[in-house]
Amino acid sequence: MKQGRMILAVLLLLFAAGCSAEKEQSKKTADEPSSKTSDEADYTIIEASAQQIEHIQGIGYPGNDTALYLSSSDGLKFYKDGTWHEATSLNHDYMGFQAVKDGFIVSGQPDKNSVIKNPLGIVKSTDKGASFKDLAFSGTSSFPFLAAGYDTNIIYMINQEKSEELEAGVYRSQDAGKTWEPVSLNGLEGDTLGMIAAHPTDPEIMAMSTRSGIFFSEDRGENVKLVSDPIMATALTFTENSLYYAYADQEKVQMSKIDLETMENSHIKIPFLSYDNPITYIAADNKSSGTLAVSTYLKDLYESADSGENWQLLLKNGRIE
Repeated sequence: MKQGRMILAVLLLLFAAGCSAEKEQSKKTADEPSSKTSDEADYTIIEASAQQIEHIQGIGYPGNDTALYLSSSDGLKFYKDGTWHEATSLNHDYMGFQAVKDGFIVSGQPDKNSVIKNPLGIVKSTDKGASFKDLAFSGTSSFPFLAAGYDTNIIYMINQEKSEELEAGVYRSQDAGKTWEPVSLNGLEGDTLGMIAAHPTDPEIMAMSTRSGIFFSEDRGENVKLVSDPIMATALTFTENSLYYAYADQEKVQMSKIDLETMENSHIKIPFLSYDNPITYIAADNKSSGTLAVSTYLKDLYESADSGENWQLLLKNGRIE
């Protein structure tokens, strides 16, 4: 599938991420001061106050922490030891959140009190969001659709609109954002793109969710093949040995996994979710085999410690009490 002929009607489905991706926030100019604000200097993670989360825009388990991270349009939330936590400052509008071994990679727009360039481009934090390293496109673009290998330097992103740097399309960096190249996706059927997942340790393996099913690649996205039924897939993630994905089917939400050795498909039991509440993100804890989390369009969040046999509700309708 040629990049120039892709129709980037990106597969937002009912994704809440799309709402925030289109928001306009005030831009900061290049000549603003670069010194730290007091909010940045005083960045602390504390127990969260009662609040309503407006948009869940990613979830994940960074390897340098023991918490489940939730990225939102109002900063990071952290679930740890049965309690929700939040940051005292730097509550950026995070998009495309990707947990990696030493922290997380993310895009979005900065908090209005921050001196970080707007938009963020693609940045990385190794200190739980207290500071960031610019990886690419700082001050020029935001990317709601990112994928990053947990223990590789691979990053994938969807550039939804042509910019000064890149044409619209899917791109891959093999050096943590220093250089970018288009991904061919030969064999991808249809004219929409969906979320991308990168294998945690094998840089050759990636997959994409689409309206036509899950497409899988063993050559960094150059060639892909359909590995599921032709279902409307809404989210996906890799573990070391499996590919988990969610989809809408027969008026309710379903979840399955593909064994990466045999490519056999099996059903995963999940709590009942109606068709209008699809799973938007799936995350796996690469330090704790069997630990999974899923978020939904209506801002529910569930976690399983046994590969989906049992689930605990961590968040209902985005409300932290």
